[in-house]
Amino acid sequence: MFTGTYDHNIDEKNRITFPVRLREQLGEGAFIVSWFDDNLVVMTADRYNALAEKVNSLNFGDPDVRKLKRFLFGNATEIEFDKSGRFIIPQNLREFAHLEGEATVIGSGEKIEIWSPVLLKTQNESFKVPNAAAELARKFDLSL
Repeated sequence: MFTGTYDHNIDEKNRITFPVRLREQLGEGAFIVSWFDDNLVVMTADRYNALAEKVNSLNFGDPDVRKLKRFLFGNATEIEFDKSGRFIIPQNLREFAHLEGEATVIGSGEKIEIWSPVLLKTQNESFKVPNAAAELARKFDLSL
């Protein structure tokens, strides 16, 4: 399970250094994909392949399915780490996620999210309201 929050710079060659702990958990092969909140997601190859299989099983006659496929597959790429644990974030993904020089990497359970610090701050504003997290959690059965 991926956890934690890490702030990183994106260098002049558009590389980001990935936290060692997260990189080790990715194992062999990982993909970076545009995601639903103007952010990026990194997932293991196994997780990405399971997602691809599920999406590919949807009815391609449905225009929304075709849009979803273009969104998820057209903006996905396999990650290749260099010796220093860095990988290049392609230009189209940097533009999509509004990444300029800095990024926040967040472990998010079965995947890893990459955010523009500015967009993440906006996203997290709602949690400044007292009990906001509890209200959100109330919508779901989190009983153990």
